[in-house]
Amino acid sequence: MTENGSIRSNAAVPSNFADKLLAEQPFPGYRIEKSLASDDRRAVFKAESGLFEQAVALKVMQPWPERHNAAEDFFPLAGSIARLRTSAAARGLDAGRSGRIFFLAYEFTPGENLAERLARRQSGRMSEREALRMVRELARSLQKLFESGQPHGNLKPSNIMLLPEGGEVRLLDIGFAWTLAWPDDADAFAAAPDFLAPERIRGDLNVDVRGDLYSLGAIWYRLLMGEPVFKASTPGETLRMHLDAQPTPPRERDPRLSAATSGLILRLLEKDRDARPRTPRDFLRRLGEHPLFGEGEKTGKAPGPPDT
Repeated sequence: MTENGSIRSNAAVPSNFADKLLAEQPFPGYRIEKSLASDDRRAVFKAESGLFEQAVALKVMQPWPERHNAAEDFFPLAGSIARLRTSAAARGLDAGRSGRIFFLAYEFTPGENLAERLARRQSGRMSEREALRMVRELARSLQKLFESGQPHGNLKPSNIMLLPEGGEVRLLDIGFAWTLAWPDDADAFAAAPDFLAPERIRGDLNVDVRGDLYSLGAIWYRLLMGEPVFKASTPGETLRMHLDAQPTPPRERDPRLSAATSGLILRLLEKDRDARPRTPRDFLRRLGEHPLFGEGEKTGKAPGPPDT
């Protein structure tokens, strides 16, 4: 795993789990071509599907041995993802298992994810205007997902694909079925603590789209500051800070930021979900009043030159 809990790139550290699956080709109807990312119990492959006659992203996971009800947890969520029909998310095509290894096939989405884009930048961050545009696109995608009846539940930069043209985004890895690769949810959350809503960490029932809006606020903070909302010596302490600590206002850390941006981020990062915007559309209305969005931005016309 990488420091922020996303699946690490095989280009840097090979995974025996991924190598074994590449050699064995255990999924009938799919020919694995290459590993895109992996850790000890999960991997993402680019594969060719004879059934769908197209390239797919094949995400596979081996549940922790003591997760005896893994199938009962995995397949209902996989089915709900496969039924989604929205441009906001990569379309699920198929789900299955080979022995104790579960897989979910998505349409293959070319491009890079947001974590990769940030890693390519020396500063690791975005300008305020560029981040505003990114957050707006993410909120639009979350609204489409919300209208489909499915919160994301696992929003973080590595799960946000940036399409090669048009500035659109595509959301990946919806839901928390992949926590099955850890002994329990607490261990899974500790592996990727930077963008989790307090109610998700507490294990509240009926976690909804307002949890995604908290994650959006944490991502926005990361885009501007170059680091997460909370920095701690251990993942567990980071989780506790999401529950109890107040974030440093972005404008205190960077006085060049507008008061509007700083205020909107803090509203998304409210501990009480009732204090956040109710829906992504509600947030988008507030975002539309931001002074850095000129008339062209608000009406959807082409924006001016990109930030340098």
